[in-house]
Amino acid sequence: MDQAIQDNWWPRKAEKLYGQQSTNLDTGDGASSLYSDDLPSPAAEFGKNRHYANPRTFEKRHNTNDFSELKPGFLNGSPGRLWRPTQANGTSNGSVQLGNYASTTDLIADQQAYAHSTDESTDVEIKGRRNKERDREPLAICRFITGFPKTAFGLFLAFHIAFAVTTAVMVVLDYNILPFEFERFPLFLLDDDTFTRSRAWRNRDNATGKIRRFTQDQVQATWPRASSIDKIELFYELEEGNVFTKEILQTIKGIEEDVMNLMEYQNSFCQLASPERCAKPTSVLRYFDGTYKSIDPVFDDPNFDNIAKILYEASTNTATKVDFLYFMSNESIFNAEVASAKLTRSYLSLGWPLNGTGGSDENRKLIETFLLETVKPKLEDVIENKKGVLDLIYTSRLLFQRSARIEGLGDLVLAIGSLGFIFCFIWFQTRSLWITGWSVLTIVTGFFGSNLIYRVVLGFTYLGFFHVLAIFIILGIGADDIFVFYDTWRATGHHHYRSLAHRLSDCYRRAAGTMFVTSFTTMAAFMASATTPLIPIRTFGIFSGLLVAVNYLTVVTFLPTVVILYHLHFKGKCCCCCRCRQKYDQSEEDEYNWTEDFYYYQPSKPSVAKKKNKLVVFFRKYYFPFVTHRVARWFIILLFLGAFAVFLYYVTLLQVDEEQYKIFVPSHNLGKAQDRQARSFRPNENDQFVRVYILWGLGKRDYSDCHYSDYDCPGKHVWDDTFNLNSPPAQKSMKDFCTHLKSLPTDEVDRLKIRRDVLTGDLQVDCFMENFDIYLQKEEDNSKYSNDTNLQIPLTETKMLNFMKQNPNIYNMSLLDTFYRYFGVGVSFWLTNGYNFNDTEDYRTYNDFIGEWKEEPYTKQVQNIPGKPTAYYGTRLRYVAVKVNLTLNDLRLGYTTGLPVMNNWEDFMNQELSIMPPELQGGFQLTRTIWHNLKVQENLVLTAITGIVIGIGLALPVLILATQNIIVGLLATLTIATITTCVIGVIPMVGWKLGVLTSMNLCLVVGLAVDYVVHLAQGYHLSLYSDRKGRLRDTLEHVGISVLSGATTTLGASFFMMFSKIQFYVQFGIFIFSVVGFSLVFSLGFFTTVLGIIGPENSTGSLTALYRRCFSDRKEKDLDCHTCDGKGYISSTIQISAPVHNGVASRDSSSSLTIPRPRMYTVGI
Repeated sequence: MDQAIQDNWWPRKAEKLYGQQSTNLDTGDGASSLYSDDLPSPAAEFGKNRHYANPRTFEKRHNTNDFSELKPGFLNGSPGRLWRPTQANGTSNGSVQLGNYASTTDLIADQQAYAHSTDESTDVEIKGRRNKERDREPLAICRFITGFPKTAFGLFLAFHIAFAVTTAVMVVLDYNILPFEFERFPLFLLDDDTFTRSRAWRNRDNATGKIRRFTQDQVQATWPRASSIDKIELFYELEEGNVFTKEILQTIKGIEEDVMNLMEYQNSFCQLASPERCAKPTSVLRYFDGTYKSIDPVFDDPNFDNIAKILYEASTNTATKVDFLYFMSNESIFNAEVASAKLTRSYLSLGWPLNGTGGSDENRKLIETFLLETVKPKLEDVIENKKGVLDLIYTSRLLFQRSARIEGLGDLVLAIGSLGFIFCFIWFQTRSLWITGWSVLTIVTGFFGSNLIYRVVLGFTYLGFFHVLAIFIILGIGADDIFVFYDTWRATGHHHYRSLAHRLSDCYRRAAGTMFVTSFTTMAAFMASATTPLIPIRTFGIFSGLLVAVNYLTVVTFLPTVVILYHLHFKGKCCCCCRCRQKYDQSEEDEYNWTEDFYYYQPSKPSVAKKKNKLVVFFRKYYFPFVTHRVARWFIILLFLGAFAVFLYYVTLLQVDEEQYKIFVPSHNLGKAQDRQARSFRPNENDQFVRVYILWGLGKRDYSDCHYSDYDCPGKHVWDDTFNLNSPPAQKSMKDFCTHLKSLPTDEVDRLKIRRDVLTGDLQVDCFMENFDIYLQKEEDNSKYSNDTNLQIPLTETKMLNFMKQNPNIYNMSLLDTFYRYFGVGVSFWLTNGYNFNDTEDYRTYNDFIGEWKEEPYTKQVQNIPGKPTAYYGTRLRYVAVKVNLTLNDLRLGYTTGLPVMNNWEDFMNQELSIMPPELQGGFQLTRTIWHNLKVQENLVLTAITGIVIGIGLALPVLILATQNIIVGLLATLTIATITTCVIGVIPMVGWKLGVLTSMNLCLVVGLAVDYVVHLAQGYHLSLYSDRKGRLRDTLEHVGISVLSGATTTLGASFFMMFSKIQFYVQFGIFIFSVVGFSLVFSLGFFTTVLGIIGPENSTGSLTALYRRCFSDRKEKDLDCHTCDGKGYISSTIQISAPVHNGVASRDSSSSLTIPRPRMYTVGI
């Protein structure tokens, strides 16, 4: 019987029994006067099959363990039993008086029988409460959908169509509604010094007024394709064997000739060594074909008869050993008798600029097309033909970039496979193509709806590969929500409802609430990624959060209309979109009826019960007993704790990746090439080693006015107006700095990782002051200058005016008296080699490190020199830079190694700048990209950790509030934490390290790990049972199938990603598979088992009970009043006034009787 009905019934019934109205409510845990045999109890009024208490309840309520006066009833053969004490007699020794029981065994047997009857009565009570919930007033939206199903369907469908149509219209109108960017991955920290400094350096020449210096060769180009824009790099490898044998070298020669002899390569794309001849490949073969015989006659052996001798000479000869390092793999051995290696390489250069007048972008596309359509097929044929003889790997920078775009977009076709799998699985589960089709459509159109909010409302302007991957995520999450709603709808088919609106409302209340909690926690976990300043991660978190929110709204609005139309018009019919179904049968349903005095139970008439889903039966009949078995449950706990310990151990093995992130999977040709470049060869001058630039004259680039998602914003140029090299102290300080930098002690060199020249051992530092000074000294010795000419640094006004007067063919001496930038006059003269515009070594080395700008009215044009480029003097020196080569290879550099070196450089420069004149104290050190990339790596790791912490931190209060229970919330959060730990442990287990790609994937873990745990926690909360086993059984029966179905779709969607050729997609697929797999196993295995052991019962851990205890006069045992319009509650005890004579109530008003409110349960006959 519904407890609330008893609460309402008992005061009215007492009034009838005693002729007086109840005047007081009290807890009265120890009543002064108990029921006597002559005083009718409430339980007795219900007949022999009713009872209100048991010995344990009696003992607790009356503080006595003396049962001697209890009338057994049940043991005498009564179909029901009634425990009715007549006197509370305590015993001094605390023993239990058996009274009418022959032994304690009889008493225990009676109690066990009582427990069984209590289970039955509890089920009846739960049914009554559920019936009341089903009879609640239908929701307005449900009344609208069931009252006007076609109108509701059309209305909500119009919204989805509007999403797609609006997007299409904006595309037609050239509005950038889908701002896809697949060529770049803008991982920028816009506010970080490493980024603003590097961008200041990279954009240093873009300000208006820059004077561009040219050489004579640049003005009058000798022939096209004289320079190189890219190279086709070939790797020759043997797993077991030696590539430096006669047979293999002849094979390598044949491969190079195959590429060289391509007609297109010869006519249009090779680098030209002369106007009519392509440059030979840079190859180890050059040491055999006579190319270097002018260095040593030994380098002429076309038949490869003296391989060891020649290669040993190449590796030791000072004229060749620097270049020869390029061909030496790490394990290679070269001596006078042995030349051995498993790997070597060569490359063919691609010329630039191409013939014709096309622009740079157009010419690059032509080269990319040539590489993709001509070179790649040719090399693939070679690989196939040489299989078993030699392994060939090839790459090219332009081919790599083009292939990444093509493969990346091509792999998105896998999304079709994922979509197809999800479509088929939803169809299998729903048995309706109508429901499946419209459900999948809502997921797809939800992408466009989310993008409209993302692009138009929020103003984000970036969609990359990461955002497209959100499709795979939302396919799984969307299918999960669909299963939750439709499984709940099917479960309502086992019950009677007053109307279709009542049934839909009952489904809606349960499903929408559960989906809201899971959607909110998932969305919050994704949104936690928005805390990072990295545009791809931040925008992905926001975009994914929007996808989850829009998907939730579409499921709770459009899907009900689809289901109702199917229920009304298609169910049970045979057509192209629906399977034949048997006629719908209402399941057996218990009915509850009102009488004058109380609410009573009456079984319904027999009917044909509707068969439940096999998975529902499995969870209730087989799985629930398993996870609650008194032995099996502890075995399950130990099993999961053991697995957790294993993965926790692997977490301790997690290492930071010291290599550049890989685009292609290791088995891909370009993935192999990237690996060989980074790992397999000795350091050489062709390495991508780190270069540090020490810059003066520029400030950090200003991005304060850029939109927060505009990754292409150029920012503003910032000058350091205090920079000035015209003062003698500044010139002397700069020269001393260069001298000091080139003569650092060994320990400082090691700390700063400065590279040394292979031949001379000198530090590789390019500082212009020394070369500039040497040039001026040579110029001073020129016979055309007078004896008083002095061009030693520092350059002063007196020195330079004298110099200019002696070069009247260059300078017209019309400078204003206020001009003082004479240092720049000397620099211009030096870099142009006296305005002869020769291509000197100094020009090639330092031209890019010194920037001059026009400054009115001082800047003047040099006297006309026939056939020479236009040149100026009287310019303003805006920036200068010093370059230092480091030993660090950016292909093998992680932030744990690189950032300490960066900090060492920062400390070194701060110390040096502090002793310089004020004009030079605005300088700073930078790299073109490396320092910033390292900071990005560090930020990604911190973002992943922060995202996990924030995600779990948000999940805890959300789950506590959603379940309204502290214990359930804590257990669910603990389960999510264990899932996250296991997923992190997978990284080192499969051989990965914590790099850029894995860090980005870790940002998703919590967002995907919460779903299934939240479903079960919410199901446990919504259960009407008060005991943990009843709640758990109810949860598994109602939620288990949805959890299993949702996980299956996501696992299937992620499975297709593992066949991608892009490494990030593969890692993404494995991550999703791992997260969902662990979530499924831990939620259904670990979480449910823990709930079965320590899950809260009754009001334990309840926020409502806690609130009542702290802020309300309401007692824990008080019950909700369902007839008080939410304004009251029923007290746990009732005082009824009645005269008492010798313990028996009478109608005399001189005394009163306190009657504890009985605990009444209905027991079926």
